[in-house]
Amino acid sequence: MKAAVKEMQITVVDRELMLRQRLSERLERVAGILCAVHGQPVVAVTIHARENGWFDSRWTTCCQGLEQQAVAIVKERC
Repeated sequence: MKAAVKEMQITVVDRELMLRQRLSERLERVAGILCAVHGQPVVAVTIHARENGWFDSRWTTCCQGLEQQAVAIVKERC
């Protein structure tokens, strides 16, 4: 029996609306990863744009290991 996989919730706070477009490929890759320990996907990410392509991200995951994987894919500048 397979459990239904819920889509990752993405919130981007960006006055210029460009950050999500630039991050879309990376966010798609993150949405496809599962935790090696728990078998869970990333639940949600909130990204707050700063200046010059930098941003802060807040992740909802099952554990620190999955969050580290996600951050490694997305990085902190776009």
